[in-house]
Amino acid sequence: MRGGENQLGDCYEAAGKYMMDHGLFGGRPEMLLVHGEVTGQGRLEGMKYGHAWIEDGDMVIDESNGRSLQIPRAVYYHLGKIGSNVHKYTMDEFRQQVTNHEHWGPWDLQTESGL
Repeated sequence: MRGGENQLGDCYEAAGKYMMDHGLFGGRPEMLLVHGEVTGQGRLEGMKYGHAWIEDGDMVIDESNGRSLQIPRAVYYHLGKIGSNVHKYTMDEFRQQVTNHEHWGPWDLQTESGL
């Protein structure tokens, strides 16, 4: 899928594919796809940008850029300095957004930096 892709990585596609594989086809419809504004670390220190991940109960799953990170949501939000600029999508909402926009996202997220 093209359009709406983040130049910093593959997070929207990776999260969307995880949602499809494990939520839609894997029998875990309670998962949430999340698009949110995070504050970078390392080479992106202090930069605010859009990111995508999965929430499964109190755990976050982040498979972007070849990672396979599973971490408690509270820790993930603290490390990413994630505030209220998040959009959470149920399985049905996710399917509708992908169908409507024909790309992985972001769909509703607007960030301070525009990234």
